[in-house]
Amino acid sequence: MKKFICLFLIVIFSCEKDDICSGTTQTTPRLVIEFYDLSAPDEVLAVPGLFAIGLDAEGLDVPINNEIVTTRSSITLPLKTDDILTEFKLYKSYDVVDGVTNGNPDTIKITYDTENVYVSRACGYKTNFDIQTFSISSDTDQWMISSEILITKIINENEIHVKILH
Repeated sequence: MKKFICLFLIVIFSCEKDDICSGTTQTTPRLVIEFYDLSAPDEVLAVPGLFAIGLDAEGLDVPINNEIVTTRSSITLPLKTDDILTEFKLYKSYDVVDGVTNGNPDTIKITYDTENVYVSRACGYKTNFDIQTFSISSDTDQWMISSEILITKIINENEIHVKILH
């Protein structure tokens, strides 16, 4: 009887609640940007054909997983977890015809501090971000005019972190 009870206890306690990472568990959050009308700064304004491409340290294009061209008023972008700087080209009216990219790209640069936070044994760690700077590079055909950091601490994707006027 003692052997049975001991074996029963081992089976019960060998598996813990956090052995499976739930799909609803918050993981590393992405930066959320919302676009507003330059002439009416409190009104959300969709960007036609919005498309984002990441830039590596040499300025070369890096595709973003699951990024699609669509008219929308917000975009969610992944920040690098192993760096303190991420750059993106955000295109307005993006299109590719016969291998030629059309559209108006503006480059944004985000600098930040990172904080690794333990979630659970199954989920591991997530990285939260603390935005230090957000800038839009100037060019001769700039469509993004100004930006405002609304929330510096990026701990989830349920809030707008940056507002861009266009």
